[in-house]
Amino acid sequence: MMTNSDRPTMLDDFREAARRKGMPEDAIEYWVSLARPCIALDTEGIGPVVGHFGGRPSLPASVAWPAHHAHLATIDLAAIGKDTTDLDLPTDGTLVFFAVPEMGSDEGRVVYVPAGEECTEVEPPDDRTPVYDRAALYATPDRSLAEYAAAHPRYLADGARDDEDLFAELTWDLPSYGLLVLGGFGRSNTGGLGVPVDDFETHLLLAEFFLDRSDVGDDFGTDYTTVFYVCSREDLTGRRFEAVEMVSDFLG
Repeated sequence: MMTNSDRPTMLDDFREAARRKGMPEDAIEYWVSLARPCIALDTEGIGPVVGHFGGRPSLPASVAWPAHHAHLATIDLAAIGKDTTDLDLPTDGTLVFFAVPEMGSDEGRVVYVPAGEECTEVEPPDDRTPVYDRAALYATPDRSLAEYAAAHPRYLADGARDDEDLFAELTWDLPSYGLLVLGGFGRSNTGGLGVPVDDFETHLLLAEFFLDRSDVGDDFGTDYTTVFYVCSREDLTGRRFEAVEMVSDFLG
């Protein structure tokens, strides 16, 4: 069973910031009701361990480590538990995340390894492929708010509110949560890309990494990089992980 750490959640921080701005409690709870479940994973926490950042991935013999791609993380889907996100993920097996580590990179892959597949830890395919220090990832359930009201499908049905601008101001100022977040609405960086999902009813953010130099050195050419993995809901349901697209944004 997943255990909360002492780290505040996004909704804790939102409520505190909204009260400081004088937002009424009923308004706060309206916005909170639009939040989506997600999981924040970090290299510090009290558990459970649900995967690892960096290191060498374990892959079936039929799957090669893609050339020039860094292994960012491997997630044990059985360990994250059911209903901890609203993503239609497999209930077991692993997700392995790869990315080409360059500034503004849009080359990456997600590999799904079904449970029971025989796997071995593989070596990097070439000398251009970095191997980051392996670190356990600890999971904390959270709930995610979008950075603008219209990203919430229910808000569009409910109609406009006069505190929409205040909501956007508050959510923009919220910090990032964890090194990796599965699901939710995502957080923008300041490079200008924004969260690369135009319609959260048909598409979704599978995962977002928040990487700084302590994690990846100078490989992404910037002090701080966000790496997004996005796909359609239809492709996720169909287990077409080869259709997942990756894009990155940098602080600047």
